[in-house]
Amino acid sequence: MADESPSTEPEEPADSESPSTPDNAPSSADTGAQATPPDAVSAGDLPEDLPPVEPPSAGFIMQLFLVPGLIVAAVIAVWALFGKLSTSEQDWRQLVAEVRSNNEHRRWRGATGLAQMLRSDVELGESGNQLSTNPQIAKELATLLTELLNESAQDEELTSQQSFLARTLGWLDALDDSLPALVQATDAKHEIIVRSDALRSIALIAGRASDNGKPLDRSDVTDRLLEVSQDSEPLIRQVCAFTLGLIPGEAVDQRLRVMAEDRDSNTAINAVLQMSRRGMPEAFDALLELLKSANEPVNSTTMEGDTEVEKKIRARSQENMNQVVLGNALTALRDLSATINDEQRKQAVALCQQLSEEASNIKIQIEAGVTLRALTGDE
Repeated sequence: MADESPSTEPEEPADSESPSTPDNAPSSADTGAQATPPDAVSAGDLPEDLPPVEPPSAGFIMQLFLVPGLIVAAVIAVWALFGKLSTSEQDWRQLVAEVRSNNEHRRWRGATGLAQMLRSDVELGESGNQLSTNPQIAKELATLLTELLNESAQDEELTSQQSFLARTLGWLDALDDSLPALVQATDAKHEIIVRSDALRSIALIAGRASDNGKPLDRSDVTDRLLEVSQDSEPLIRQVCAFTLGLIPGEAVDQRLRVMAEDRDSNTAINAVLQMSRRGMPEAFDALLELLKSANEPVNSTTMEGDTEVEKKIRARSQENMNQVVLGNALTALRDLSATINDEQRKQAVALCQQLSEEASNIKIQIEAGVTLRALTGDE
């Protein structure tokens, strides 16, 4: 009986399962080599007629997604633009129809809607629909203002509506319709807020006309402004002095000379500033005095008020006003610089030098420096 020797190969556990092999599959012993796993095939064993796999390039991705996306976006933008233009055209016509309604609420809703659309359109500039030159809109709003001005019973709501429309007409350049209504609104029988808003709107219209090289030269407007400039209300004279400065004419120049000595300081300031901007050399002395006084510190103890707090509040308000006056006066001095003589120029240079170094407000220092360079020809 032969001796049993231990097996030289390790025994597999009884419960383990080995991978099944088809009956006709050659074993490693039959081939004389070990089986090679599928994932161990080298790139060199691939067929020569198949190209290597590469990730997509950035250019390919751009062509595949970005370019079609841009085309779609452009189509949507064009559609939205024409839709917007069509909607805007429809909206303002619909609002004009509302203004013509006999229903007071619908009429006022149409007027406020037109005013908001008009202001937005003006802010868009050349890209807008130029509603400010639309005579139909101007006619409807001006007609409504005229009707409200002719109302016999006056109350707070009516005044508010009149004031609102007076301000809105200032955005319109269809002058044959807007100006007559604004001139009517300056009449002394109307509330002061309505009158002052109408004057400010005339100033806006005149300012745009001047900027476009076509000063507002209409006798009906000029005559009314000259009349209103003698009003008993200081606020009306103040706004009128500013507005007159935007209207051409010798009669206006003469009236501004008188208003430069007005008992109301703000009226006199506006008249002097407008004279300077019109290049009237007689404004120089008053303008220089204005620069000096506005630069002086404000003493709260000399202000009106029952308490120290009230006096300090008034003093702070006066200081803020002085800064505005200084800025406007420096701008006016630059406008006047071409008409002054050598002695006046020397005085102006000395004052601007002082302001550029000692003014409490940094903006005023900068403005003074700009004016100084204009006076000395260093621009």
